[in-house]
Amino acid sequence: MESRGEGEQASTKGASYTLDLRRGHLLDQASTWTSLHESELRRRATEAARDKNVEVLWDLTVAYLTTLTQAGITISPHTLRSYRTGVRQFLTHAEDRAWNLLRPRRNDAAFWVSSLSVNRDGAGPKAAATVRSRVAAANALYAALRWAEATTAHPFEDVPQPRDRTDAITRRPPHRETVVHRALAAAEREQRTDLRVLILLTAHAGLRIEEALTLTWTQVDTANHRLTVHGKGGKRRIVGISGTLLEALKAHAGQGRDGRLFTFAYRSGAAYHLRRLMEQEGLPWSGFHPFRKYNGTLLYRRTRDFVRVAHHLGHANVNTTRAYVDVPADDLAAELADL
Repeated sequence: MESRGEGEQASTKGASYTLDLRRGHLLDQASTWTSLHESELRRRATEAARDKNVEVLWDLTVAYLTTLTQAGITISPHTLRSYRTGVRQFLTHAEDRAWNLLRPRRNDAAFWVSSLSVNRDGAGPKAAATVRSRVAAANALYAALRWAEATTAHPFEDVPQPRDRTDAITRRPPHRETVVHRALAAAEREQRTDLRVLILLTAHAGLRIEEALTLTWTQVDTANHRLTVHGKGGKRRIVGISGTLLEALKAHAGQGRDGRLFTFAYRSGAAYHLRRLMEQEGLPWSGFHPFRKYNGTLLYRRTRDFVRVAHHLGHANVNTTRAYVDVPADDLAAELADL
């Protein structure tokens, strides 16, 4: 794994090429807008807003997000999926309520946010985080429309958004150690070296699922017990390899596709296989993040240092890390005992 032959290097280039293709597609998509004369850009955006054309307005939003935001072309597929859902839901509401998108009335935006909180069409109210995500998507749409000079409106500027009364770690807790160990045992019993490595990359190395799925064998350095991870926004970090992960990587060595560690390239494929394994074992499936939160909680308990844990998880802001660490209620009991 430390040294690769020409064939494996070519495979690794294939994995990188796949990522480049996706980014190239986004650039091509954006160029259809950025290459327009300003008057034509404004005309098309205005027409799409008038017709509430979901596909055209989403296309415009993607062009804005990939060229004029901080993340730019490195914006994650997960963020794009979330924004697409939000834009679609917002435009459906705008159509139902006969909004004029370019000249919204004073209370239109506030009413939509309230309707999201109530979730009149669903089984119950949406979580505050979901509401904020939907509003972020609508804000991105309006930023794109302002960029196209189709409007000057900022309809959500003064609209209050709901806040969660329950902290994030309580709402979405990490997996317990027994769940992680049982999942690993199930993968070993089924001889799924790929799933065992996937679990450990999230639960021991603390990788995001996208980071794990795009990891190539050339980024795995078993000699020095470390991984070179390309994270959100193109940021690069070095992550240590646990002894258990090292053994799992060696057992899985050389497998995967196009130089990657896995045959599944997307979150949906990975989720299908790991969910099936866990449900067969009678374990709860709640996505990949509980494994990553398990890692954050474990490392904090060993280091008592949020900054080091944040660096390991790839968080730019240590406050983000606090939502990944389950701090016991009696965390300071020993420190208080001698007072």
